[in-house]
Amino acid sequence: MAHAETTAAHVKSEISSTATKAEVAAKSDEHRVDTSVKNDAKRVDTSVKNDAKRVDTSVKNDAKRVNTSVKNDAKRVDTSAKNDAKHATTVVKHDTKHAHASVKSDAKHVDTSAKNDAKRIDTSVKNDAKRVDTSVKNDAKRVDTSVKNDAKRVDTSVKNDVKEDVAKVEGKKAVKAKENLPAGVYPDTKDNWARDAIQAMTQAGYLSGYADNTFKPGAQITREQAAAIYGKVLQHNLNEQELADIVTKESSTSYSDVEADRWSSSAIKLVSAAGVMEGTSKTAFSPSKTMDREQFVASAASLAKKLNLSTPVKTEKVTFKDEASISSAYLADIQYMAQRGIVASGATENFNPKQPVTRAQAATILNRMLNGAGLATPKHTATETKTEPAVKEDVKKADTTEKDASKVNKDAKKDVAKADKTVKADAKKAEKDVKGNKNAAVAQKTEPTRTVRPVRRSTLKALDQKQQAALEDKVFNELNKTYKTEEAFQDYGVMYWRDNQLHVALKTDSDISTVKANLAARGDSTVNNYVVVEPSQYSQTEYDAIDANFRNYYNKNEKAGTILATFPDVENNQLYAVVTTASKETQQGMSKLFGSKVKMTVKR
Repeated sequence: MAHAETTAAHVKSEISSTATKAEVAAKSDEHRVDTSVKNDAKRVDTSVKNDAKRVDTSVKNDAKRVNTSVKNDAKRVDTSAKNDAKHATTVVKHDTKHAHASVKSDAKHVDTSAKNDAKRIDTSVKNDAKRVDTSVKNDAKRVDTSVKNDAKRVDTSVKNDVKEDVAKVEGKKAVKAKENLPAGVYPDTKDNWARDAIQAMTQAGYLSGYADNTFKPGAQITREQAAAIYGKVLQHNLNEQELADIVTKESSTSYSDVEADRWSSSAIKLVSAAGVMEGTSKTAFSPSKTMDREQFVASAASLAKKLNLSTPVKTEKVTFKDEASISSAYLADIQYMAQRGIVASGATENFNPKQPVTRAQAATILNRMLNGAGLATPKHTATETKTEPAVKEDVKKADTTEKDASKVNKDAKKDVAKADKTVKADAKKAEKDVKGNKNAAVAQKTEPTRTVRPVRRSTLKALDQKQQAALEDKVFNELNKTYKTEEAFQDYGVMYWRDNQLHVALKTDSDISTVKANLAARGDSTVNNYVVVEPSQYSQTEYDAIDANFRNYYNKNEKAGTILATFPDVENNQLYAVVTTASKETQQGMSKLFGSKVKMTVKR
């Protein structure tokens, strides 16, 4: 216990001593800090004052240096500006002198160059003039030489032609004649099984060959080709009133796949309005689609019914071996044709309804149908075998031709002299054209088409198709004496059927007198009764041109309209046109453009 108290007292004493020491130390440190702070404050104050003095001195020195530098720079700038001004003045004076010298030099050069160019141009123009003059003279000489050579060649050619003609006449019996096919017979049908039918239908005007003089009998028939054939049959065998009734129905016939300017458009509208053919749908005709046998025969039956053909009818029942394969829609029409012997039938006979129809088959069916009713026969027989009198007649003609050879020779010499005179005149004109640098324009003549109006009933006994064809042959034989060919005649007149008479309308009084005399000289009562020769203001070629211009104008201005028919109205010297619509503007334009040349009638 006592020990603990002693220890505690010792500890207190230690603590007290330590506290005293700490207090003394703290006071000593406080004194040192205070002294240090005061000393630092003095040093800072002294340093700041010294720095202020140094800054003030430095600023004053810098100001002096800047002032001195500015003055020096001003002096240098002033000196430089004065030097630059002196240099600029010197340069300007020098450039001015150089410019004056350069301008004078360039002026001299330009003047010299212009004079040289003028001399060269003058020389060039003179040379060109000489060359042109020489060229013109050479061209004139060449033209003159060429024309003279042509005249010589013409003279030689004509003489050679005359010699050849004489040689042909003299050696006619020794030379084998080139094969001359009868009209309506083609190189590719002369040995064809359907030759006679093709010839008959070609002669009747219902069928035609191609541009290469072939018929292509094995080619398949399309719907528009069939329509074209049927259309011709209708036009040739219905009178004008019957055709007019059909035409009035055409306005309601329209197919989306038959354009107004399509070659078959008119025919398709005609056969559709007549009820001979129908579209493949309400809006489509499918003109390029080929026809099979059942389709073609059924449409041909509709044509026969429309024409009301009187053909002998079989009494026995009509059957076919493959009748089950015939479409029910066509069976009745096919039986109708078989009963009249137009298509073959029998228990052992196949009809082949789905087989495509060829041009040869179509010609055969058409020929049987029309010939059976007496509506169409060929103008000439399929083969021509000359009898002994005919041979004698040929010999007689050959002798006559030989006697005429000398006359031909004389005429040829006259022609040569005339040609030589014309050639010389042409040479002078050509030389003048070369000097004047004229251009010659060559006009192209379009090939016209012949239009024959359908027959109308009259008090005269009606001629059948064969008689009409024979009468046309007789008339053309006389016309060819004046116009050489049927095509050439179209430039001078028009031929058409009206009131069961064949009208020949000519443009000149002299032609009318000549043709009348030639026809009267035949002494043919049919010609005298059925042929009318009359005046016409326009030829067929001119009517074709008016027709083409009218169609172009109408189709351009009447987009919704349709041309139902056009034909020459010779009595009134105008083209007669039947259309579905014609606005006031179109009619006024027509009157202004065509005057009295076109008579337009609207039939809705």
